[in-house]
Amino acid sequence: MHVVLNPIAGGHRAPACWRQIEPSARVAWPNLEVSLTEGPGHATVLTREAVSAGASRVVVVGGDGTIQEAVAGLVHTGVPLAVIPAGTGNDFSRTHLIPRNLAQAMVVASGRHTRKADVGLVNGRPYVNVAGVGFDAEVAAWTKYRTRWLRGPWLYVAGVLSQLLLFRPQRMTFTLDGVPQTQKCLLIAVGNGRYYGGGMMVCPSAEPDDGMLEVVVGGDLSKGETLALLAKVFSGQHIGRPKVNRSAAQLVTIEGPAHLAVHADGEPVGTLPAEFSVLRSAIEVAVPASVGCGRPR
Repeated sequence: MHVVLNPIAGGHRAPACWRQIEPSARVAWPNLEVSLTEGPGHATVLTREAVSAGASRVVVVGGDGTIQEAVAGLVHTGVPLAVIPAGTGNDFSRTHLIPRNLAQAMVVASGRHTRKADVGLVNGRPYVNVAGVGFDAEVAAWTKYRTRWLRGPWLYVAGVLSQLLLFRPQRMTFTLDGVPQTQKCLLIAVGNGRYYGGGMMVCPSAEPDDGMLEVVVGGDLSKGETLALLAKVFSGQHIGRPKVNRSAAQLVTIEGPAHLAVHADGEPVGTLPAEFSVLRSAIEVAVPASVGCGRPR
């Protein structure tokens, strides 16, 4: 058993989270090893090393960014992923019904029930929640380089307000399983999971184990329409509103202005063009026994 701990996750709260459950973890896993990440991409390295060393399970103590990196090292290995939610958004845990309560999350992490889950790819890079282009990607790009003077939720709020002022819907061509469409888009979200941004249910019909990606297109929305929809995203009630459409596909390509940012799980990962695909049943995730597709392992 191997724990990958991100010491800066959740505003540096992850180590305190780990200290709370460490005694029970060492009882459950007597041969437990713990590694701390040291920077971007390190969780992937640590996970691959753990798999190579024969770890029976990799437990991530951190947030969605750490999980995304660990998943890159677990694809098609058969080694299950367990999660102790210790990040800011914890959207992966929300999709998989992993409790926020640390003691309850530890019960799930050490339990026998797992589910096979898909992994999304954007330009070959794995992601676990939602990726996309447009307004939200521009917010992610804007906030990426401003953490020195503003942090946490206020940074995201500032990013949203800045892009409300600066961003305009852009003409894009998106192709869903070979069928092209061209229109002005505020954003295109491509979801393997339902949530991003700490509980925003942008892709409410996404299932992480159905081999499909949910595609939500926000069209030529005005600033007022955008504000109105932002209030509905947390409940998923933006779907079906005027200028908002959803569909499902296994392969999605997006072309448009070359300066438009692309994000994966809220992290900027380049600019257009972009290709999104899905790796079916690529990982196993420890889930509560109540999850319908959970199975003993």
